[in-house]
Amino acid sequence: MIKKRKKKIIRRRKKSIFPNFFFSISLFSSIIILSALGFLLFSPRFQIDNLVISGNTNLSTEEIERIANEKMKTSFSVMGMDFVTESIFLSLGGKINQIKEAMPEIERISIKKNFPSGLSLEIVEKTPFALWKYNNEEFLVDKNGSFIRYIEKDDDVTELIQIKQEDSTDLDKKELINNILIISSKLSKEEISVLSYNIFNDRLKVDTTNNFFILLDLRQDLSWQIEKLIAVLDRNDQIRRGENVKYIDLRFDNQAIIQK
Repeated sequence: MIKKRKKKIIRRRKKSIFPNFFFSISLFSSIIILSALGFLLFSPRFQIDNLVISGNTNLSTEEIERIANEKMKTSFSVMGMDFVTESIFLSLGGKINQIKEAMPEIERISIKKNFPSGLSLEIVEKTPFALWKYNNEEFLVDKNGSFIRYIEKDDDVTELIQIKQEDSTDLDKKELINNILIISSKLSKEEISVLSYNIFNDRLKVDTTNNFFILLDLRQDLSWQIEKLIAVLDRNDQIRRGENVKYIDLRFDNQAIIQK
């Protein structure tokens, strides 16, 4: 008797269409995003071509425009190819800092984007506070001690505070100028005008229009040193007028040394 063999039926699993579907969606989305990004970055419609400068008084508008146009360009490489764009959609914070570095006379720049391709820059220039002299160089600084520019032949600096740095000590210019403001305010109330401030390693020499100079220690309490000076001036009008006095040294404790 012949037995019949049972045939094994092998059922193949059907492949899911979902992986292919999700891959297609991801690919399609990526293409859309890259296309939109490329359009925003490189479309001529969004390239900055209308730059408006305002607020500048001493700086040349043409020079600001030249530097701004140069710094606004963003370049990068993709697969060995170089691309340059001035898209208005790019962040401009870093570009503004580059403009300020190239033009230290600028204190602040406010940005306004005028879509689709306009940009307005409002400039605030630094205000010169003092003429700083050091190592045969003369330059302007603001109240923060920030460098503005080297002086030019036609500059009128007669109304500026004169500061002469006599040694190479690394100074905190902002703190020093704050101290000078305190000293200037106190002396003006005593009707004493200052010709110049001379900074040494361990002392500050203040030349006055009253034919004497004052020595102070910036490492000690300035208010106390000025109080000692005022006490001396209140007791003796001749010293206030600069008669029979060469200098007043306020650096030592409770003393005010008067050199005649």
